[in-house]
This record gives sequence, C-alpha cells and structure tokens, in this order.
Amino acid sequence: MTANGSRTGLIQAALTIQDRLRNRYPCGGMDRKIRVQVIGGADVAYAGDTGIGVVAVLSFPGLEPIGHAITVRKVQFPYIPGLFAFRELPFYMAAYEKLGVFPDLLMVNGHGYAHPCRFGLACQAGAVLEVPTIGIAARPLLGKATMPGNGIGACSPLMEGREPIGMLVRTSARGKPVFVSGGYLTDLRYAVEMTLASSPGVRIPVPIRAADRLARTYRNSFLPSEK
Repeated sequence: MTANGSRTGLIQAALTIQDRLRNRYPCGGMDRKIRVQVIGGADVAYAGDTGIGVVAVLSFPGLEPIGHAITVRKVQFPYIPGLFAFRELPFYMAAYEKLGVFPDLLMVNGHGYAHPCRFGLACQAGAVLEVPTIGIAARPLLGKATMPGNGIGACSPLMEGREPIGMLVRTSARGKPVFVSGGYLTDLRYAVEMTLASSPGVRIPVPIRAADRLARTYRNSFLPSEK
C-alpha cells in the first residue's frame, strides 16, 4: 500500500470511529445539572514527534491548584483538521489515569460541538474519559460569527447555516475573544457561563492556561534541545 493509501485508510478508520462515538454519546446538550467543585484543564505541548500531555485540576470557583498529572510519549497520529482528538486524546488518557483527584468538569483546548461532525476533541475526550467537557479554541474550524462587543462577557454566536454551533466570547477586555462550544454532557449556554467564570481577567480559562504552562515547562525541561 502506498503512503497516500495508508493515510487515506487511517482517515477513513478515524472517521468511522468518530461517527460511532457521536451516535452513542451526547455532545452539545445537557441532561443534568453539574455540581463543580473541581475543574480540570487539558493540553499538550509538542517537540518534534514527542508530546507532553498535562491534565491540571483546580478548585472551583476559587481556581486554586490542586494537582496535575503528565505523560510523555511519541505522537501516534498526524495532524489532520477535524480529527485532532486522535492525535491529542491518547495524551489526555495517559495523564488522566494518574490523577489523584478527578475533575467534575474538564476544559479542553479544542472544539466540542463546533466541529464538522458535531463531535470534536472535547466531545470525544468527555465520552472516553466519562467526564463532562467544554471546548475552548483560539480559532474556528467552520462557521461564521461577527465580533462581539468590547466588554467582558460580550458574545456573538458562531453560526453554521442557521444553526448556532458555538459562541465567540470576550473573556478579557484587551485580548481576542475565544471560540466556545458545548462538549460531552454540556450545552452552549453552560459552556459560556463556565468559561467566563474560569477566566478572571484573562483570555484563556485558568484550567487550560495551567495545563498549557505546565506542558511547556515540562517540555523545556525534558527536551531542552527542542526549545
């Protein structure tokens, strides 16, 4: 089989898995009230073909650090827009199982319902880890939105046709807005509410910010030549 044929087969297999998970697990909806006392953030930092995944847990609403777990491993899946979960989720899973305290809600640096298949990284992570999730991203995969107002908390819907699939949310007065979408067992309204509650004066919610900083710090410590 050629390299192109192998890649095509890999993509098709991933799409099939994604479709099966989407049909089995709810994404972008909320069927119960979530009581959050511990909130988590997940992110991965890369150096060549190696990644360092971190899941950080904090108190809520205080956002004080409780702990974190990391994993260092080789990247097993190429970067393919729309299939980012297959690249990052193995890192989340390996780090998550090492946690001493598990989050009631997990924030993911990626999309949830605002995804071509309506089942992005946040949805897939929540389904596999069995934890409610929210997706927060710096840019959209699809859809259109007008810029929200300048005040903190200003929002503008991300539309795909006539369907609101996410929200452009102003989390800080000076920074660019972020793209928020519901994930596993969370809807858009709740996702926006928790994003704002977790972003006191900063653009990126504190749980994801903590995971990102830790991942970069560990990467630079373990892989100094890759700075």
